[in-house]
Amino acid sequence: MAVISTFCKKGGVGKSTFVGYMAHYYASMGKKVLIISADDQNSIFRIFGVEDDGSQNYLEFLFAKDEKLKAELGDVLIEARENLYLIKTLNTDKMSINLTQERRYEKEINKMINEYSTFFDYIFIDYPPSSNRLTEVLLDISDCIICVVGLDALGLDGFFNTIQYFVDIDIDLNKIKYIIPNGYSKIKRAPKQALNVLKKQAADFTPQAMVTTAIEEKATVKNVQTKGISPFDTVELDRYDQKEFNNLKKSLLELLKEIKI
Repeated sequence: MAVISTFCKKGGVGKSTFVGYMAHYYASMGKKVLIISADDQNSIFRIFGVEDDGSQNYLEFLFAKDEKLKAELGDVLIEARENLYLIKTLNTDKMSINLTQERRYEKEINKMINEYSTFFDYIFIDYPPSSNRLTEVLLDISDCIICVVGLDALGLDGFFNTIQYFVDIDIDLNKIKYIIPNGYSKIKRAPKQALNVLKKQAADFTPQAMVTTAIEEKATVKNVQTKGISPFDTVELDRYDQKEFNNLKKSLLELLKEIKI
């Protein structure tokens, strides 16, 4: 079992999209996969078209002191696809306060991960761009951290801020195994320049990490998310959309071959 985090100190770079598609890829291969959303927006659910049914199936309820509120491991799992399960959060700031004030919470989170590891082959964790104590604990637990970086000036700032954040909270930079450049364009100069800068920064700050093939800008991603489908779903679309959908899946498969976890 491996715990994989996708992280960057910049919003809108495609972290949730990438972790969702990567997790679904492994699930489609027959692996048992769990995605924990450490982001109160729980945007990972929209990627799969899973509507919030208003149920109280939140991560926080695994650690409730009140036995009437306390949930079991299976209670908080929401099935998104075959072999693929999601867990949502309600208030990560409150969880972070508890983690800071009471050591038992950190022990219980470690216990939770260990117990889930007996059921799942992979546990993926999705984060917001902001950070808190919960973020620190989950990053520290992770076996592999994948940094998704937008190919523009703000995206590069996010990568640098990520490195600085890891140094400040004493997270091992060697845990960053892969850097995924996102938003590449063959016809635009700015993304090409940003990619060159990113490669130089990665060589300086994270020489052990692999900078993968860049993900190209694709309007198809927004289209399929609007429909609540993933590139690894079996669907029938109209002729043009099906072609673009197949091309998206092909490019993702080529990228995922570069990642060994």
